[in-house]
Amino acid sequence: MEDNLKLIYILKVGYDSRRNGIFEFIFSKDETNIDIKNWAWDISPASNNAEPPDEDYVDLVVTLKTNKFDLFCLHEAVDREYLHGYHTIHALAYEIESDNDDYGFDDDDDGYEELFSNDEDDEDPLLVFHYGMTLKQIKDLLYERKFVLKNNQFIEASAIEI
Repeated sequence: MEDNLKLIYILKVGYDSRRNGIFEFIFSKDETNIDIKNWAWDISPASNNAEPPDEDYVDLVVTLKTNKFDLFCLHEAVDREYLHGYHTIHALAYEIESDNDDYGFDDDDDGYEELFSNDEDDEDPLLVFHYGMTLKQIKDLLYERKFVLKNNQFIEASAIEI
């Protein structure tokens, strides 16, 4: 079932009073069944134009609420259309580097290799979500950040009562 559900939209709902970002991951069993014109996915900029899919096209919505990281969502873009996400030219959402992240960038070393290395001591690589990713792929990515899926919500594992 998790491999049949494909990501088609990530909506940044906003922030709550505790500065938690609230995001909806919208999945469909048929990621090619979209309504480009009515959802304005072909209009640039995506910001203030691109709309989430209608309910008839959605098979699952999963909510993520967190202050552990923030995501820039494609529907916020002021320089491109949402259709770029459909064609995987751009990600539907990616993690915004916080000011206190230290990826080893300095004048002598660009730090690029460190960003993507698999050393246990290194920071986690930035989260990136693409159109058509399966629910399982997204669960696996967020599990690395200690989030689990429960009742259509990604919840920090430490917050689950046993």
